[in-house]
Amino acid sequence: MERAIARSIYADAFDDMQDIGYLEPQLADYYVQRMRDLGWDVSGDAFSGSHPRMEGIRARKERNEMVTLSLSVYPSRLSQWMNRFVEGEKAFTFTGSRPSEYFDPGW
Repeated sequence: MERAIARSIYADAFDDMQDIGYLEPQLADYYVQRMRDLGWDVSGDAFSGSHPRMEGIRARKERNEMVTLSLSVYPSRLSQWMNRFVEGEKAFTFTGSRPSEYFDPGW
């Protein structure tokens, strides 16, 4: 169940990132807080490996650029145990790339 929730958070963050062309820091903070509210361990950078992460280097659709989102989070102890049994690791980890949907208004 927790893996499905984590996957849903990942998909929501990825959709938002794809729309704006980068992982906006306030958006990342919002999703980290949602995961903290679930009691998950999100110490460190839960979005390490995600790119781009700054507005000045956002991915643009007209250039056929991609956004990459990586999420790694440690759920409850029970879910960590179950995930380790099934996947071989404690953390829920998701990574993917998609084409940006952001068009530069000046293009």
